[in-house]
Amino acid sequence: MRSLDHVAICVTDIQKSIEWYQEKYEEVYEIYSDDTWGMIEIGRVKIALILEGSHSPHIAIRQNTSIPPEAKTHRDNSRYIYDTDPDGNVIERIWWPNGI
Repeated sequence: MRSLDHVAICVTDIQKSIEWYQEKYEEVYEIYSDDTWGMIEIGRVKIALILEGSHSPHIAIRQNTSIPPEAKTHRDNSRYIYDTDPDGNVIERIWWPNGI
């Protein structure tokens, strides 16, 4: 089943943004963070926090189909393809190893 995997938004400071979300919302789980990006989960919603210029703001839709050969690999081993819709919005198709 295809579903929304995450939304990526630009921030100026990854750790400061994670702390802000943790202060404002209950049950914020930090999945990953470093100096260049972070991923948090609030309930069942994942938000990628990215630095401007490192990635485009985007939405990611999980794919459960065969992974096309042109898919690239993120450092977390997910596979992805970035598409641009007719209005210039970036949509990421993402495949997780072993259906994680």
